[in-house]
Amino acid sequence: MNEKTNRYLILLYADISIAALSSALYFFAFVKWIIPVYGVSLALLTLTAFIALFCLFRLRGLPVKKAVLRSVIFTAVHMAVFEAATVVINNVILKGVKPRVAAVTVTGITFAFFLIVGIASALACPKKRGLKAVIAVVLALLIPAGAAVTGAGDYMRESYQVFYKPTVTPTGFSAVTQEENEMINDADFYVSPDGNDSSDGSFGSPFLTLEKARDAVRALDKTGRTGVTVAVMAGEYRTNGFVLTEADSGAPDCPINYRAYGDGEVVLNGGVTVAPSEFRPVSDSAALDRLSDDAKEHVVCADIKALGITPDDYGRICAIGSYNTAAKYDGGAYVGPIYSELFVNDIRCSLARYPDEGWLQTGEVVKMGHGRESNGSKTRDDNWDNISDPESDIYRIDAQLADRINSWKTLDDVWMFGFFKYTWADASSPVGYFDYEKRELSPKFVSVYGAIKDAPYYFFNILEELSAPGEWYLDRENGIVYLYPDGNLSGAVIDMSLSTEPVIKADGVSNITFDGFTVKGTRGDGIVINGDNCSVKNCLIKNIAGTAVIMNGSGNLAYGNEITRTGKAGISIDGGDRQTLTPGNSRAENNLIHDWSEIYMTYQAAVSLGGVGNVCAHNEIYNSPHEAITYGGNSHVIEYNLIHDVCLLSDDAGAISAGRSWSMYGNIIRYNAVYNLGTPGEHSPQGIYMDDAFSGQTIYGNLLVNVPCDGLALGGGRDLNVRNNVIINTGSKGVSFDERAIDGVLNDGWFDHCDQMWDELNTFDWQTGAWLSAYPEYEGLHYDKSNTDDPMFAANAAKGALTGNVFVNHSGKIGDIASNPEKYSDISDNAVYKLSKLNALFTDPDNGDYSLKENSQILKDLPGFEP
Repeated sequence: MNEKTNRYLILLYADISIAALSSALYFFAFVKWIIPVYGVSLALLTLTAFIALFCLFRLRGLPVKKAVLRSVIFTAVHMAVFEAATVVINNVILKGVKPRVAAVTVTGITFAFFLIVGIASALACPKKRGLKAVIAVVLALLIPAGAAVTGAGDYMRESYQVFYKPTVTPTGFSAVTQEENEMINDADFYVSPDGNDSSDGSFGSPFLTLEKARDAVRALDKTGRTGVTVAVMAGEYRTNGFVLTEADSGAPDCPINYRAYGDGEVVLNGGVTVAPSEFRPVSDSAALDRLSDDAKEHVVCADIKALGITPDDYGRICAIGSYNTAAKYDGGAYVGPIYSELFVNDIRCSLARYPDEGWLQTGEVVKMGHGRESNGSKTRDDNWDNISDPESDIYRIDAQLADRINSWKTLDDVWMFGFFKYTWADASSPVGYFDYEKRELSPKFVSVYGAIKDAPYYFFNILEELSAPGEWYLDRENGIVYLYPDGNLSGAVIDMSLSTEPVIKADGVSNITFDGFTVKGTRGDGIVINGDNCSVKNCLIKNIAGTAVIMNGSGNLAYGNEITRTGKAGISIDGGDRQTLTPGNSRAENNLIHDWSEIYMTYQAAVSLGGVGNVCAHNEIYNSPHEAITYGGNSHVIEYNLIHDVCLLSDDAGAISAGRSWSMYGNIIRYNAVYNLGTPGEHSPQGIYMDDAFSGQTIYGNLLVNVPCDGLALGGGRDLNVRNNVIINTGSKGVSFDERAIDGVLNDGWFDHCDQMWDELNTFDWQTGAWLSAYPEYEGLHYDKSNTDDPMFAANAAKGALTGNVFVNHSGKIGDIASNPEKYSDISDNAVYKLSKLNALFTDPDNGDYSLKENSQILKDLPGFEP
């Protein structure tokens, strides 16, 4: 073999080695979907393919020009086949749910390609050297490939778990059902949009308003009656709040029922429906000067002042976000109802914002303001509640953003919204300070937990940024609404929320039912009931700024409702007496709750329970930035709920979560299906989260699938009975059981303020009577810091049990158990399997069937497991 041939063979072998490593790089980039790395790997594969082909053609004696030309053609063909195979295998055959399998397959195509090229080049060599060349090519191909795949195995599996979602709706969970309203032909009173309040309220002469019907019910002699029904006929009823008081109550043997008549949708609207014909092209020159060229072509406007809508109706912009600090500034001038909103075809429009989607990131923190905490809980200012107008944070911004802000005509009433420290603490503020030359920006309000670089935020309420479909802007001075429509407005339903009152508010009432209504259009809450034995059934609550349903009292029921497009929470149930542990016996059951918490983006649960002895059951819950279910109090039951695609913008959050109490014993979380949490590559929440030493809980029989962080996050609490749960495909750990409370006591850890939990426990008579009878775990509990090495010292994660659980994950490990719970609680008899065993353990996980196979290893490893 001549020296020239030898050089090309050496180059070929080296090139194939690089190709193998490039293929491994492609594999990981494809599974993780890291776009820049994916692009680099494709470029490298293209280059190595060209070099390999060029070497082959030169070895076969082709001139350089012909070798280059043929190499270009063959490389183009190969990469076209490679990319086509990628698309077909991943998106068509595997439907995008098994990228690892797709990556293996398409990477194999490249391996085969180089193997063929190598063998062909070897055959082009003299016979004597040909066999050695073949062996060298195979070794050059396989050795680095094997090393790359083996060495990066853990990374590969971690990437895989983020994207591999084997679940559809788990079987065994029935969908939420809503009863259909039948015609009510035996009602006591009728209401119609065509009625008259001077009528008698009969079917032939209905009332016009609910208020008139309420007054008629109040005046009715109910002696001997088994109930009173008001039937409301189809149509829209504009209201500033339908109010009932104790005088409007029913009785156990004579309940009052407000029901949709059954001839169509009955809409109670706290706002106004604006006809599409009210919108016209923008002609005002001052407004046009502030719009981009594209926006001028698309934005339309409506004069709502001409419709009789005043500044008092639509209000001003006040602070939003669960952690805003507005109350500390200008005497609370920025505290008030959520601003008026616009909805088009039941989609909440965004106040004109920058950027149109996604987030900016804060720059360097030039100055840390005077928040409650400047750098974690150890730097908290205990006197902060008494401080007014604290100094705010200042950030450095880049030149491009400075230019953009400088181009806005005014910064008056321009706001910022974001998560300025933690993704569980949202807040808003007007722009307080902007210096173009220094490129400095400050919110008017300080961030309560301190400021950090790269925190996500955006600007809103800027006419110049009305630049994308679905955005709007309200000229509050002149009463003009500007809208960038998402398509043709012809036939669109355009709603503007106005009222700041609940659409239905009932105080001191009992034995009243609201059935079958559509509730929308308020800047406040939807339905608020303070009373006993009341029901909200089969209602659609949508397009409101506050919480959909609030029920405080005993024996109440929220059943069969659909809740969507709320600014805050879904259903809040509170009832019972915690001092005496008298149960409230209220229920949130069979509700469909989705796309809520759209204004306040943290701690606005789909269902929250408070008090004692209430139930959240058989609800389907999905699409929200933060938690699905939360609770406080005692002896609640959370069961048979289907929860998915929540905590989409949050870390350090749980789909079902509660925290920071030693008094809230007796709650049960069982038989819930929780899956597909967080946002891959961005946010990694927990599944079931017992935060900050939350204690005295029982968690069993739950199915958790595709949880990016910890499946079970146990924050150092005591008396936690966690058993018989199935946790599949967790990103970080199957379970995390830490010791934050005892660490705070002994080591001055960040949770040193758990002393407050002991103070809170002592507000109840927990050592005697009803409490000790209900929760015997309290017997002997103490907070004597001279005797911390005692299971009954409150801060120890003691007397709990983590037993009989099944963990299936990429690491094949249970997770992290700290020494304190390991010492004081029972951590035993848990079964752990690698994710590759999934189909051997369960019947059909790819299609949501997580029943155990007859010969499942789980039954052998955990004989006491309850399927």
